[in-house]
Amino acid sequence: MVAVSVNRGRRTELFPPVIRPPRIPQVSFGPAMGTLRTCLCTLIWVHGLVDAIDSRRPWFPEPVPNVTVIVGKDALLTCVVQDLHHFKVAWVRVSTQTILSIHHRMVTENARITLSYNDHRTWFLHIRNVQETDRGWYMCQINTEPMTSQKGYLQVVVPPKVIDEESSMDLVVKEGSDMILQCKARGYPEPYIMWRREDGLDINYNGITVNVVDGEKLMIRKISRLHMGSYLCVASNGVPPTRSKRINVTVHFPPMLMIPNQLEGARIGVYSKLECHTEANPPSINYWTNERGDMIVSGSRFLDDKIRTGYVCKMILHISNVSAEDFSSYKCVAVNALGETDGIIKLYEITTVVESSNEVLFEGENYKYNVNVTEVTDHLDETTGAIYDNVTIYVSSSHILAHSFVLYLILLSINDNLLNIV
Repeated sequence: MVAVSVNRGRRTELFPPVIRPPRIPQVSFGPAMGTLRTCLCTLIWVHGLVDAIDSRRPWFPEPVPNVTVIVGKDALLTCVVQDLHHFKVAWVRVSTQTILSIHHRMVTENARITLSYNDHRTWFLHIRNVQETDRGWYMCQINTEPMTSQKGYLQVVVPPKVIDEESSMDLVVKEGSDMILQCKARGYPEPYIMWRREDGLDINYNGITVNVVDGEKLMIRKISRLHMGSYLCVASNGVPPTRSKRINVTVHFPPMLMIPNQLEGARIGVYSKLECHTEANPPSINYWTNERGDMIVSGSRFLDDKIRTGYVCKMILHISNVSAEDFSSYKCVAVNALGETDGIIKLYEITTVVESSNEVLFEGENYKYNVNVTEVTDHLDETTGAIYDNVTIYVSSSHILAHSFVLYLILLSINDNLLNIV
């Protein structure tokens, strides 16, 4: 090594010689080096993306919908999962903590429950022939750490059904007593019960006229024959079909009798009829008797006719070709197990008095007479009539007015004759 002395004023410094490293020749790889570098960057980017994807947790893009189904039908629960990757989906019954399925495999031994899925994104839980015991929460869960889950509710509804053994049967009640009808029904939701008449008529409900009565019990105080009929207990809860039960109410009462006309007039040789109306339940035995108390049997001149409508009976006694011996009293009788009643109708003769020798002409229920004007009085309604020149004139008045009018007609006839003579 050679020292070089440098004189800089008072100091003298010695510098060692500078040793330079040998020059390395540069080697050029050309286009291959750029391609390798691009591939390396791509691999690093893909690796990072894969790590980012693997680190993303599965999630539910939509909830498990609640499902309502009628008992006996099929139900379908749906779970949608996003970004499942290598994780697994399971269905669990929440109330019993029972595992129903794990990914593709069924765990439960209930043959009514099956599983299906679509591209590992949508998972379906099928329940056939749904029972009330299937009602409750169902959970869809993913085996992440911590666990990811959501749940949906299966509502099982049941149509109403009337419980016959706890409801009233057909009822027979005596008029004037109290009546209670009861109706029980089951279903889910709990059924609503109302009462109405099958014939659509209103119900006299303890002094109030209503069309329907709500509640399991229908109570009517002092029932009458007007309450008799069929009642419907109708149970509904919004789940079709609505159910009903028919209960027939029969009201028993003794016979009651009504007579439209207690006096009936007739002429000899004509037709006449007597009429009575009765009400009774149980239905009464109805018959006619004569004044001597003998029962009248249908024959050649008498016909006993009965027209029944419900608890009402119309009794009609037809008498043809009335004779003098038929004018007497007749009794209509109605009898049932609760009592007996009767009524009397008197049949009398309608007579006509002719006060001159002139001819009396009969037309309908009125009288005509000739130009000589003879007064005729009907004993039934005391109606007087007169005829002049074949024109009938009817005068409903007292005997004095009738005589005056007849005298006027005679004078008028005399005047006409005098004028003709002149």
